[in-house]
Amino acid sequence: MNTTRRARSVLTMLGLLLLAGSTTRALAAGSAVQVSHGPRTANEVALTFDDGSSPANCRRILAELVTAGVPATFFPIAEAMQLDPGFWQLVAEVGDPIGDHTLTHPQMPTLGYSAQVHQLAASRAIVESIIGRPMLNVFRPPYGAWNGTTLAAAAATGFSTVITWDTSDRDTSPQGTLKEMLEAADQGTKGSVILMHCGPNATPYLVPSVIDHYRARGYRFVTIAEMLGVPWAPGPETAVTAQTFLGSLTPLPDVPKGGPIVGGDGWTGPIPTPTPKPSAVPTGTPRAAPETPAPTMSALPSTPTPRPTSSVVPTPAAPRATDSASALAAVAAATAPAARPSTGSGATGPSAAAGDPIGIAAGVAVLAAAALVLCGVLVARRRAPRDRSD
Repeated sequence: MNTTRRARSVLTMLGLLLLAGSTTRALAAGSAVQVSHGPRTANEVALTFDDGSSPANCRRILAELVTAGVPATFFPIAEAMQLDPGFWQLVAEVGDPIGDHTLTHPQMPTLGYSAQVHQLAASRAIVESIIGRPMLNVFRPPYGAWNGTTLAAAAATGFSTVITWDTSDRDTSPQGTLKEMLEAADQGTKGSVILMHCGPNATPYLVPSVIDHYRARGYRFVTIAEMLGVPWAPGPETAVTAQTFLGSLTPLPDVPKGGPIVGGDGWTGPIPTPTPKPSAVPTGTPRAAPETPAPTMSALPSTPTPRPTSSVVPTPAAPRATDSASALAAVAAATAPAARPSTGSGATGPSAAAGDPIGIAAGVAVLAAAALVLCGVLVARRRAPRDRSD
């Protein structure tokens, strides 16, 4: 009996060592770090602007930032940058970092490894060709949706950090008002990363009020590079005025107009029909922050509204193994590399094993460990009397 137990223990230890070795090799291969905010120790916040789908509104936003002397970080869609390359060159020249927000704004977890790498690499090539200098090595996933494959793809394309946010102005809400958006944007605290968009018609109205709110509370505005300590060389900077960005654009109307972002100045078009909300969120939906069409707007609030209580999503408990086989499966699942979903398009995703050497090595190691542990279980069952108490 003692011999059987010792043999089982030795085999189990060997299996665990093999699994640990495969995990170590996977970590050594590199993975980006995901964060949603900076240190909670300093009175500083970071304004961030995504997309770039309305060049006119982008120019209005940057004019407000320059006038107020506030730095910001931009995460444009690479294809949208081609609508107004001159604007993005000016962003770089004033010293504001430009990070990656993909080529076409897909839901990254729906793509395989190769497709995610393509989104990031192609985007980097376009961004750096337009601004003529290196971009900030920080990636913001569209909708805030990411998985383990996203972290691996980011690392493979030179992005050390995957950043989401902890505060949003909700400027893409289809039914939101300026009052509601401003209240949402004002919920930040020390180290907050504030999500806004360089596209919706509401955002240029929000920027001055958001700046005033945080300055009145003693906060300082910083870039993502400064907040997170990400190495970045801005290159030569140019002194510009707000008029440099506005050019011949008309001033903002006194009363904001709703409507989708269409037309040359971003202000034409009827008020959109609200998009119906889904009845339920399917199981396994990637973590995401919604991004929706432009809002219907009203006047800004004269008094602040109390800050809502935030909710915390509980982390699901790990499943319990009820026998040797399920326990072995649980160990293998816990130590296996992050799943890389197929795009459904065949060879474009990483489902082809030849395109993922780390996955192959980890898989071989897990199978070897499983075999050793299973051998231990079989030896134990052959040599020990069965326990029929359960």
